[in-house]
Amino acid sequence: MTIRRLRGPYTLRDKRYVAEWVIANYPHAQVIYNLRLGPPPTEIAAKYPGLDLDRFARVWKKTCDAVVITGDEVILIEGELRRPLLALGELLIYRSLLHLTPELMPYRNMPVRTILLCPLEDPTLTVALREHKIEQIAYRPPWVAEYHKEVMR
Repeated sequence: MTIRRLRGPYTLRDKRYVAEWVIANYPHAQVIYNLRLGPPPTEIAAKYPGLDLDRFARVWKKTCDAVVITGDEVILIEGELRRPLLALGELLIYRSLLHLTPELMPYRNMPVRTILLCPLEDPTLTVALREHKIEQIAYRPPWVAEYHKEVMR
């Protein structure tokens, strides 16, 4: 029988990871973290009267880790510390919802860049990311290397 060591309390590493990279690379840009993308689900509210639409939206709406607005472009960023494959599908959906997001309407005519931020480049994803015009950026600060040692035991 194997006994697994219990880990300490959960830490929001993904949020820290993305925020550190964004601050270092876009210190003067407007940034929206954890933005729910797409329009409010009004069809669902009409179908289910009394449903708390905001609470429902938190569960079902797609949330992008960071949206960076520079003077030239809008950048969608999804950070993935352990499973970058998951971010590929998320970024494709996020990009399709970008122009339907009320908070981003003033920027709808700006070019869009899409970035997958991960600690190590995943060569198995390179072709798919290139086909979908998603950049893969490797960012591995020391604390992430330590985290990987902890979870990869």
